[in-house]
Amino acid sequence: MGTRQLNILLLFDLSKKIDPSEYPELLKTEGWKDDARLVHALKRLGHKVRLFGLFDEIAPLMRELAENPPDMVFNLSEAAHNDRRFEPHVVALLELMGIRYTGAGPDALMISKDKGLSKKILSYHRIPVPKFVIASRTKPPKNLRRFQFPAFVKPLRLEASEGISQVSLATTEKDALDRMRFIHEKLETDAIIEEFIDGRELYVGVLGNDRLTAFPPRELFFKEMPEGEPKFATYRAKWDDSYRERWGIDTGPAGGISQELEERIIETSKNAYRALGLRGYGRVDLRVKPDGEIYVIEVNPNPAIARDDDFMLGAAKVGLDYDAVIARILNLA
Repeated sequence: MGTRQLNILLLFDLSKKIDPSEYPELLKTEGWKDDARLVHALKRLGHKVRLFGLFDEIAPLMRELAENPPDMVFNLSEAAHNDRRFEPHVVALLELMGIRYTGAGPDALMISKDKGLSKKILSYHRIPVPKFVIASRTKPPKNLRRFQFPAFVKPLRLEASEGISQVSLATTEKDALDRMRFIHEKLETDAIIEEFIDGRELYVGVLGNDRLTAFPPRELFFKEMPEGEPKFATYRAKWDDSYRERWGIDTGPAGGISQELEERIIETSKNAYRALGLRGYGRVDLRVKPDGEIYVIEVNPNPAIARDDDFMLGAAKVGLDYDAVIARILNLA
């Protein structure tokens, strides 16, 4: 499959309805530069590409797939009906229609989205995760007497650090329960209260299905934050450029790690990837304590693969350029 020309449907999300005739012009704009780079890479690899934007209706996608079945769907979709809960349903539809697609399957997407369920599975496989309590909206805990503080309180199923701010770190039972109630009432979702692991935050990209390639760890840095301040990825730390600049927030290669520790980090990441049933490509987020204890925080199927994202920058460290990674993702599908 790697050498023959494929008819590829590039599937992506839209935040509003856009006529397909506008796609060529949109690809020339700054906001679409990463999509444009992917289109160019697929064409350089010798494939034909057409685009499909998914917004609030699934029927047009079903018609497109039935009337013009592609050899492959390059799946960048993270939602349906503009709702992230339906991300697994999109690839389930592709499976029902017998169409190959890149990245994780519906089971891995469903499990990984649930931070509590995924941690239970990782724990079963003896992969270290922070201690945690699931705080559902229908039956919230009344107290946390057996819980060790500080704790980290965040939405159970939201992504991209949505619902995470500086007050997500709770030093007392009252703080934790207050944040839990905020998540229940304002974000209208369940919460997870987990042990805060004070240490380095690392990201490891993993590529493969059965035989896995893991990239050297990258680290989240807070270069301008006072020494001793807890450091973690809030929503603003990820997406607010002025906030990131003020506190010197950036990612880069994780230095000062012994070969033995890096090997354990890589092995833990591969084990977590396998335990949750990922395929194609993924990113494992970890915390490492000063004494070398490793904890898996989250496992992310289908992470961002723009040229300047951590996944691609990690791939470059093992000699895989952008086009080579895209080719591998296609072959793995």
